[in-house]
Amino acid sequence: MNNIGYKEAAAFLLERDGFVVFTHGNPDGDTVGSAVALVRCLRALGKNAVAVCADPIPQKLMPLVKDGVFAEALPENIETAISVDVASAAMLGGFEKLCDKLTFELAIDHHKVSTLPCKRRLLKADYIANGEIIYELMMCLGVQPDKDIAEALYTAICSDSGGFRYSNTRPETYEYAGALLRTGIDFAEINRRLFEQKTPTQIDLEKAAYASLKLYYGGKLAVVAISKEQAENIGAADSDFDVINQIPRQILGVEVSAVVRHKGDGVKVSLRSNEYFDVAELAKSYGGGGHTHAAGYKYGGEVARAAECLVKNLDGKL
Repeated sequence: MNNIGYKEAAAFLLERDGFVVFTHGNPDGDTVGSAVALVRCLRALGKNAVAVCADPIPQKLMPLVKDGVFAEALPENIETAISVDVASAAMLGGFEKLCDKLTFELAIDHHKVSTLPCKRRLLKADYIANGEIIYELMMCLGVQPDKDIAEALYTAICSDSGGFRYSNTRPETYEYAGALLRTGIDFAEINRRLFEQKTPTQIDLEKAAYASLKLYYGGKLAVVAISKEQAENIGAADSDFDVINQIPRQILGVEVSAVVRHKGDGVKVSLRSNEYFDVAELAKSYGGGGHTHAAGYKYGGEVARAAECLVKNLDGKL
């Protein structure tokens, strides 16, 4: 694997064609927005490009998905495979096993721990959103964002920065957002979709999250554990769980928060921190990864056991 810069990445994109852009599973605004913007950028350069995701695109992001930007099925012949916002093979979700036979030519990522097997990696671990990298790469390619690209990139940047609230938001983050707003996008509507609109199912999931919330170590650790049975009774899909990741983190005095829930044949643990604790390192110890203040990992047992193991692991560390 070769870590590269923007000039090398741009030169690679200009000389290749037949792009398939992979997002991570359980897609969020950053991975979908980055993929949409990159596909549209490549098409503007006269390239053939399409995006793919192993999981359904959440309803709140569907306005971005038009003009066949996302393929309905994985193309049979993939000439040039690229990933956006994918830190590891496990993050590909149902496409994880493709790594055994598919070579990713370029991985564009902003995760602190980035291990997806690839030939080239464009990594900016101090950037709050992968969308920022796509924006700078587009500038290097000489492609100016139209309204469709701007809407996708604003969604990406706004989503992963928590509406520009998180600590690693840079001055450049605001500058890029300002440039995107100048294209005339309806940024207020994007913000409503990302942070304010919720389905009845998500409201029920929030109720379950508050009911299950427990505090440990003098209130420095907050854990929400949703069992498989609870999720099934509520009718919650994977994409619905994004609405509860911030609930335990918002409690005054909490440094580390976790949402523990069933996913696939195991358990997913989503971690957040507020000030000093590096949850990426914690996730790495379980084979996962992420950012300093937002990370996650998979656990092979049951939800209750995963929560118990996490609490014991943090004893004396907070």
